[in-house]
Amino acid sequence: MQDGERPNPGRRVRSADAAVFRAVEHEAALERKAERKTARQTTVRSAQRPTQRTSRRKSSKEALSYGIHRKRRLTLPLLIILLLVILFGIAAVSAITVYNEDTDMIVSERTIEAGSSASLEMFIDGEPRFPEYVSCNLDFGTVNYILPQTIRFTVRMYGTNFPCVLNIVDTTPPVAEGIPQTMFSVDEIPPVEECVTNISDLNDVSVEWLELPDITWGGQLVAKALVTDSSGNKTVVDVPLNVTRDIIAPTIEGAEDIETYIGDTISYRENVVVKDDIDTRPFLEIDTSEVDMDEPGVYVVTYRASDFTGNVSEVQINLTLKKKPSTYVEPDIVYEEAQKVLDKITDEDMTDMEKALQITWWVRYNVYYISNCDDSSWTRAAYDGFVKRNGNCYTYAMCAKALFDVAGIENMIIIRDPYIYNPHYWNYINIDGEWYHCDSTPRIGYNSYFFMYTTKELKNFWHNGWNGYNFPEDLYPESATESVQSRINYSGHKIKG
Repeated sequence: MQDGERPNPGRRVRSADAAVFRAVEHEAALERKAERKTARQTTVRSAQRPTQRTSRRKSSKEALSYGIHRKRRLTLPLLIILLLVILFGIAAVSAITVYNEDTDMIVSERTIEAGSSASLEMFIDGEPRFPEYVSCNLDFGTVNYILPQTIRFTVRMYGTNFPCVLNIVDTTPPVAEGIPQTMFSVDEIPPVEECVTNISDLNDVSVEWLELPDITWGGQLVAKALVTDSSGNKTVVDVPLNVTRDIIAPTIEGAEDIETYIGDTISYRENVVVKDDIDTRPFLEIDTSEVDMDEPGVYVVTYRASDFTGNVSEVQINLTLKKKPSTYVEPDIVYEEAQKVLDKITDEDMTDMEKALQITWWVRYNVYYISNCDDSSWTRAAYDGFVKRNGNCYTYAMCAKALFDVAGIENMIIIRDPYIYNPHYWNYINIDGEWYHCDSTPRIGYNSYFFMYTTKELKNFWHNGWNGYNFPEDLYPESATESVQSRINYSGHKIKG
């Protein structure tokens, strides 16, 4: 429709349509007016735009007042952009939250005891959401966990390196045990290395005495050893000391007066036994400085025994030197005769007990008793016993002595003391470490002999109303106490069982 035209009068126009047409015409007029104004005022664009926007807003309001809506073309893109911004913001906040929470789990420093082990998990206090993005530049499997040290490394989480420290410390003291020591008050305390054992520690240790007691007076004492490892940890170990203070001197047994001839060899140690309550090998010194071996006379010989703790005892004897009689027989000759007899009555398979029984039996039944004989020397008496086959108790004892000697059986001569009319002699032998009495001299009305009697058994023997076996027991080794008489067959001179 052109300007100035009127609507077809033949057509009925509704009031609403008329309102629309009027609004459109008005809008068109306003636009034309605005275009003209724009053309005229091109130099003042800054002023025109507000006017235009104002006019447009007015026109928009007017259009709305007529029920006309314009299409909004920018609303949807803006909503999409706004939504994307919101989503991105949410994602960013969430990522930052995860990063902060997970990295807060990292423990920057851990301390462990030497001998234990460590791992990366020790430095992550929790479970990261993305463990595949967690790593470390330290190989925990190659660490020497025995050596105290400080190890610095980094834990990498979500692209960031975090410095960490692993401290390996040794705070555990060594373990050790003391070895009880048994010693004497004159001994030196052994080196500490010999007194401490079962030492256990991860690293090197040193051992030294911390405190040593005075052992002079003996007793149950304690020494203290200090065990220190390379980290400075210390342990004090008690070492028990059982210290004996020895105040008892050795005893000297069997040291008797000696009668011999000038020129003969003197066996000062024969039948002499030294004993000590502690020292198993006490030292025996024999002082013969006062003896003149070329002159007859009576001389003092001193036996001096000492133990390793310094206790000393002394016994003195008289050595009587005489000129050798014309009837004297050399010991070698006597032992030759004794060996001949021993070879006939014993063999190598016999025990010392069996040999001793044969010797005592042979002397008893092959030497005949006479009252008077040459007893100027033991060798003379023994020789007469082997060759002449007669003699008194002195001869019997000396024949048996010679046989015991060549048989290798330790023996001594015991003399009855005190006595009223005559002394009596018999043999004292050592069998298997025990001392026994043997007497092969015949008695009137007693057709037998004594073999391996204990001192108690010997003193309990009575015949014809008397015993006759009194002697100074303290001068001889102690006798056996257990009887062996049940094992002896006197008539067959055999050992039973």
